[in-house]
Amino acid sequence: MIDEFTKYVSNYDLNNIKIKMKYNHSMRVMKLANKYAKLLGFNKEDVELATTIGLLHDIGRFEQVRVYDSFVDKDTVDHADLSVLQLFRKGEIKLFCDKEEWYPIIEVAIKYHNKFELPEITDERILKHVKLIKDVDKLDILFLYGIPNEYYFNSSDDEISLEVMDAIRKHQLVNRVFCKTINDRVCTQYAFAFEIYNDVCLKEYKKNYLVYNEIVNKNHLFDEVNQIVLNYINERIDNYDGNRN
Repeated sequence: MIDEFTKYVSNYDLNNIKIKMKYNHSMRVMKLANKYAKLLGFNKEDVELATTIGLLHDIGRFEQVRVYDSFVDKDTVDHADLSVLQLFRKGEIKLFCDKEEWYPIIEVAIKYHNKFELPEITDERILKHVKLIKDVDKLDILFLYGIPNEYYFNSSDDEISLEVMDAIRKHQLVNRVFCKTINDRVCTQYAFAFEIYNDVCLKEYKKNYLVYNEIVNKNHLFDEVNQIVLNYINERIDNYDGNRN
């Protein structure tokens, strides 16, 4: 599967930093999905399925970059919907996976991995895969944003908008329509903690969070943001560890 995926991506411009970035992101998310599926006690088949979803979850990104040279969904196209279109409407899923019984699970997991809200999903197997891909994608996004580079950190504007602070205080995800500054974007990553479904994944999130927190353009509100998010993370992790002992 990895060889097929690498061959697929080679059809795009590998000299484009965005293409290379998303290829590397896909590979890391695949490994995270495999790791945490095992830690969560998934059976052998579901570990393989989660690994497949991790690798393919962003496959629409490559076409998005080719057409628009942008990752900004609101200005271009929803990359998860584009991934589903390519995999299941154009049949590209057959390049990577021949287990057709997995297709409905892969499709739902990829379609909703980036959505602000989930629909009601009553199938427990599908739901656990949706939650896992959303978790591990966030883990790697925070890691990626934690790598200092001009692509993400190209603004000196360090204000935090009122709507963003309100979401953080309410332990909610930040709607990106309210993001006006570089620090608003940073806070969207901080708020990911509030939608990490699996506590074992939240422990990994905390590691990346602490690294990320060292490089942002802080202002007087960041002390409050940092305290709110860390208190939330630590309380959940303490409860998780306590219940395991």
